[in-house]
Amino acid sequence: MRGIDDVIISDASLSDVAYLGSLGVVPGWPGMDTAPPQPMVSQTRGVLDGYAAAGGSYREVAIADAGHAPFLEQPEQFLSALESLLGSA
Repeated sequence: MRGIDDVIISDASLSDVAYLGSLGVVPGWPGMDTAPPQPMVSQTRGVLDGYAAAGGSYREVAIADAGHAPFLEQPEQFLSALESLLGSA
């Protein structure tokens, strides 16, 4: 589960020094070959897709109007999704 509006865990996170470097914000950034940005959502999804391809399963829940703390920002949606996930386990 994640908040759709999460600016920390995202594919363009301003917390990622390599991403900032790619934008020209970090002086001396060594470039894509040495320090590529880390697209966190895509990387996590890639790992989970690999898990599913090997016979596992997962369900991604992206909660609207929530950032890094969807359990605080949208508690009803978060709890409903969590109960659904736990019920299907």
